[in-house]
Amino acid sequence: MDTFDPVKYSLEENQFFLDHLGESPVVALGAELPVHVSPAVVQEVLGEVYSREEIKQHRGTTWAGIGAVIQAAKTYLDETEKWRLLSSKKGAPRFPSLYAWDGRGRPHRGGVGSDAAQVTTYLLKDGKRERFALELDGSMLTAFTPTWIKAEEPLPEDCTVNMEQGIITCPVDGWSTNFNAESRSAFNLARARVARHCRASKDVRVQEFGRKVFG
Repeated sequence: MDTFDPVKYSLEENQFFLDHLGESPVVALGAELPVHVSPAVVQEVLGEVYSREEIKQHRGTTWAGIGAVIQAAKTYLDETEKWRLLSSKKGAPRFPSLYAWDGRGRPHRGGVGSDAAQVTTYLLKDGKRERFALELDGSMLTAFTPTWIKAEEPLPEDCTVNMEQGIITCPVDGWSTNFNAESRSAFNLARARVARHCRASKDVRVQEFGRKVFG
């Protein structure tokens, strides 16, 4: 077991982990288990954590640690409860990470950047996504960010419009179309063409720009 993924386990099992991580699975299984808590899961997770702690004490090895596993389980429980409340009280999607959100705050199931068929991430306040799963070995590969990778520029707020020449342009990839600058309806039709271009584009950022500006 190289990764602890709280999504794989029931809410009751995650709560059981919070209460018993660090114990030997033999001790934890000595009492009657709560409903929806599998003995096999207890053996798997508590056994892995207990074994890693034993090896750490005897060989001086390092790993993510009990505290990190507890935090991962707690984060999952906290997020699922928050999602439940938002869904029941405000009509939000039951599992927000399965959606992408456009610039107007509207959700799109299966949109670019969203989780696929299964929840794997949760959303931070700045809109970025964080994985629920925890690498137990603390692999540098999961934390390493190459210095040559630059943060993406924020998406533009709208199309680039040249009213004198009657040209409207997608600022992400430079695609443009002409319109009669003296006609409002012609301008609106040109914007619609840009919107269609964005939806049909294979460039992810162009698609995201389209959702942000046109919905």
